[in-house]
Amino acid sequence: MAEAMRDGSVGVFQGRIKVTDPAGGGRPAVLVPGPGTRVVVNGTEITAPTEVRTSDSIQVETLTEAGSVAVKVEIAPDGLTATAHCELVPGRRYALLDCAARQQLKLATRAEEVLPALTVEDVQQALTAKGVFVGVDQEAVAALVADPGGVPRVVARGTPPEPGQDAWIELKFHEKKGPPVPDADVQKVDWRELSYIPTVEAGEELAVKHPLVLGRPGQSVTGQELEPPVPKDIELTAGEGCEVIDGLRAVATRSGRPAATRGRIDVLPILVQEDGVNLKSGNIKFSGDVVVKGNVEDTMSVQAGGNIEVFGNATHVSLSAGGQIRVRQNLIGGVARAGGVGVVHLRQEENWEALAKGLEECATALTQIARHPEFGPAAAQQGWGRVLQRLLDTKYRFLPERVRDLSAAYREVGGILAGDVEKALEQLRSRLCGRGALAVTGVGEVWGLVRLTRGLVAGFAEQRGEGLSFEARYVQGARVEASGDIIISGQGCYQAYLFAGRSVRVRGKPGVVRGGVVQARERISANEAGSAAGSPTLLKVEARGVIEVGTVHPNVTLQVGTARHKFDVSDGGISAHLDKEGKLVLH
Repeated sequence: MAEAMRDGSVGVFQGRIKVTDPAGGGRPAVLVPGPGTRVVVNGTEITAPTEVRTSDSIQVETLTEAGSVAVKVEIAPDGLTATAHCELVPGRRYALLDCAARQQLKLATRAEEVLPALTVEDVQQALTAKGVFVGVDQEAVAALVADPGGVPRVVARGTPPEPGQDAWIELKFHEKKGPPVPDADVQKVDWRELSYIPTVEAGEELAVKHPLVLGRPGQSVTGQELEPPVPKDIELTAGEGCEVIDGLRAVATRSGRPAATRGRIDVLPILVQEDGVNLKSGNIKFSGDVVVKGNVEDTMSVQAGGNIEVFGNATHVSLSAGGQIRVRQNLIGGVARAGGVGVVHLRQEENWEALAKGLEECATALTQIARHPEFGPAAAQQGWGRVLQRLLDTKYRFLPERVRDLSAAYREVGGILAGDVEKALEQLRSRLCGRGALAVTGVGEVWGLVRLTRGLVAGFAEQRGEGLSFEARYVQGARVEASGDIIISGQGCYQAYLFAGRSVRVRGKPGVVRGGVVQARERISANEAGSAAGSPTLLKVEARGVIEVGTVHPNVTLQVGTARHKFDVSDGGISAHLDKEGKLVLH
């Protein structure tokens, strides 16, 4: 009997190849290599479909595709840290899958992802390639090796430079204390006994300079030396009534009141007017402090380079101090200016800034002309003074106007109060006003005026934090200006004009602001503003300022920045300020 026809077959069982031969003229089994396999039949590797029989030697090898790992090292801009991370390309490991027998079989596999191996040596080589050898953290390196696919790790840390210490000046006279201020619950206080003016005697140590201390260099992760910041030095300078010994100690050469301004130490003389200031004494103009044990009478003036203290009243007078002013009783009419030239600086900020900016633009224009291949030689031949004069007569005519406006403003506090500024204004007038520009011989002179003006503006900004105060019990019908605070400690102020570089505080009893204008940059506080009869009163601060009033009456206007509110009825608990949107909030 003839054998039935049957094709041969090939399958995979438990990872081994099983072949069945054909019968009755059937087709032989065909084996096809699959992905990730290497098939050898009878000692020869096959890459295409191949007939196989049970007599054949068949070997199947599963392959492993190697991955790759690259260690990337980044050094911080300051050189103090090195961070490493790995860029991985995973490998593949193939496993042969079982397949049912069939006439033609393509081997099937399952691929498993295999992370490439990373060694400590790999990381070390990457660090060396980047030049990193200082402060290598072996624990961090081991953690990176254990988890190369994880987050970047800081694998080396340098030594940061140790900063030095700026030079500084220790003021010895600030260690002295005046009489203690009594607690608020004390019923009776003799305020005359609380006045305190620090004084020193000749030979007394005023200040000690502590020299700068250099820092220590550090080291980057690549071994580079890292220099510490250079500490700032400050010069201890002797002013009036003082001498500096070895550059480190300031000692008084006379008795008086010590004062310090940005490294300069002065001992100001103290003038005491026992019987007040009147027609008999004449007007007072003194470079130091003035103490008036009495009244300053009608039409008299007191001008001091330091502080002014009046034990009595000041009526229709002029008080101008480079320092603080304290009137123990009342100021009626007249003008009082504490911080003298500092107040003018505050009021003239816009003029100074406009002058500095305009001068810079003018100097830049002249520089462009000088560099022009055609206009430069022509201007030099004509004369730079004439070129500058033409600019001042046309495009920059506002510069002489600014100088004249500033000169007029500082005349009010001239002499002992505005010496340095007056000298600068005199120099500006000599080159920018009238026909003074004709004397200019080069563009460098104009840039010198720019530096002069910018230096003054920068100095004003430094002095802003040194605001000086005015204090009185009561102010009526007077104009009061202070670069710092204005403090009314008694009844209040009536129909007065007050301007403060920082704050106005009307904190006495009843503490009323009635009529007039009160202006401060940062804060105004009062118990009461206006009157039930509707006395017009304006309180104004800058955009970041706050106005706090216990009771506000009709016809009182509060202004914060450019936002205003006028009250038609009485209100209380006012805290006026601008919110984040710039809207005026009253409570």
